[in-house]
Amino acid sequence: MLSYQHVYHAGNRADVLKHAILSAVLADLAKQKKPVFYVETHAARGMYDLNSKEAQKGAEFPDGIGQLIDVKNLPASMRPYLDEVKRLNPEGGLKNYPGSPALATHFLRKDDRMAFFELHPTEYAALTKNIGNDPRAQIRKADGYRGALSLAPRSKEQMVVLIDPSYETLGDLEALIEWTPKALRRWPNAIIIIWLPLFKDGREDEFGAYLAELEEGGIAGARWPDDPDSNSALAGTAMISYRIPQNLIETSAEIAAVCETLWAQE
Repeated sequence: MLSYQHVYHAGNRADVLKHAILSAVLADLAKQKKPVFYVETHAARGMYDLNSKEAQKGAEFPDGIGQLIDVKNLPASMRPYLDEVKRLNPEGGLKNYPGSPALATHFLRKDDRMAFFELHPTEYAALTKNIGNDPRAQIRKADGYRGALSLAPRSKEQMVVLIDPSYETLGDLEALIEWTPKALRRWPNAIIIIWLPLFKDGREDEFGAYLAELEEGGIAGARWPDDPDSNSALAGTAMISYRIPQNLIETSAEIAAVCETLWAQE
């Protein structure tokens, strides 16, 4: 489907967990000697104006990054993400919010490579405007599932793939069920990270269990208290990461615990 635009949800609680974990992973890999080849299948626009009419209409960021940005004494695992959000808002407050492509351009090094796929025409145009001048990045208006599988890392590169679909329909789940085993076989040494929504009705349970059994890795998830006045079907958010090292599994779990504790205090 091409109706989904993430700007209406930018900076929400799912973004906080997803982007904090991704920032920690990329910041850690950038300290290693191996060059990184970073790929996104559903990149969206890369950078968000939280003052835009779309972000204000969705208005999900006050309970997401807005709730977190001024919390004191957070663990070091949260710092890469929060420091970058604050760097993009030098006058304080929250106007500019980095999506995962913008985070990648910040944390990765000059010799690392990036490839971003985005099929929605409006999102693709915005992504090209926001990060298209970065010589490390390839931006393709194409289906990310098929497009990503056409890529391969160069010798000695550490490939990292983020899969972050909209999950608007059951078709999104079915596509990922078909794609993930192919990706694990296609890139036997790649780190593969999948964002997974946690729904109030538990519709993702069987799907999540299936993904967890495909290969060893880490699962970091957090839920928030049910709001009877909310129309959202979401009850939480999770990240499934294949082949990340143990220290990053522990870091991801710590980030998820911080988020869940904070959300429980609302």
